[in-house]
Amino acid sequence: MSFFKSIQAELIKLKFPPILWLMGFSLCSVLGLVLISHILDINNVVALGKNPWTKVWTAGVSIFSVFIANPFVIMLISAAVFIEHQSNTWKYLYTTPKNRSHLFYAKLSAIILFILGTIVVLSLGLLLCGYILNFIFPETEFGYYTPPVLKLISKFTHTVISLLGVIGIHYFLSHRFKGFLVPASFGVIAFIVAIIIGALNKPIALYYPYTYPIVSQEHNMFRTNNVGIVDYGWLNNVEVFSIIWFVIFIALANVLEVKKQVS
Repeated sequence: MSFFKSIQAELIKLKFPPILWLMGFSLCSVLGLVLISHILDINNVVALGKNPWTKVWTAGVSIFSVFIANPFVIMLISAAVFIEHQSNTWKYLYTTPKNRSHLFYAKLSAIILFILGTIVVLSLGLLLCGYILNFIFPETEFGYYTPPVLKLISKFTHTVISLLGVIGIHYFLSHRFKGFLVPASFGVIAFIVAIIIGALNKPIALYYPYTYPIVSQEHNMFRTNNVGIVDYGWLNNVEVFSIIWFVIFIALANVLEVKKQVS
C-alpha cells in the first residue's frame, strides 16, 4: 500500500504544467496530422469492402511511433526527474523511512503509467477522428464498420515495448545529471540520429535503442527488410533488445542511486 501511495504522489507531481503542455502538444500533433491528412486525401480513405478504421489506426500509430514517441518520452522523463532536482527534493526524500529503491521505482512506475495514459487518450482521439470524418464525409462509412480496437491495442503495446530501452536510458541519464538541458539535449540529438539510421535500412538499427520505435513495426515509411528483424512469435528481436536495454539501465541507475552520497 505504501508503494501505491508513493506512485499516486508521483502522478500528482506529473501534473506539473510543462508536462501537461507536452502531453497536449504531442496528442494534438498526432491527431491533427491524422485528421488533416485524411481530409486532404479523402478519396483514398474510401475503399470498397475495406474497413476505413484501419487507415486511421495505421496513420496514428505510425506518426506517434516514428516522430512523436521518442521526443515525448525524452522530454517527459527529463522534466519529471528535474522537478526533484530543481527543488532539491532528493535530500528530503532520502531522509524519510522509505528506502531509495522504493522512491526510485515509484517515480519510474508513475512515468510509465503517464505514458500509458497518454496512449489511451490518443486512442480515444483516433476514435473521435474517425467519427469526425464520418460526419464530414458520410461516404467514408466509418459508422458502418466496427473499429478494430484490439488491433490498435496490440500496435500501441508493441510501441510501448519498443520504447522501454529509451525509457531506461533516459531515466538513468536524468538521475545522473541535475539539469534538464543535458539529458533532454542528448535525447533530441539521439532521436535525430535515429531517424537517419532508420532510413538507412541497415542492421546497425538493431543496436541503437532510439531506432526501436521506428523499425519494430511496419509503418510504411522506412524500409526495414535489411535490418535483420526476427519474429519470435508475438515479440521480435528489436523488442527483446529494448527490454534488455531497459533492464540494464534501470538496474544500473538504481544501484548508483542507492549508493549516491546526498549532502
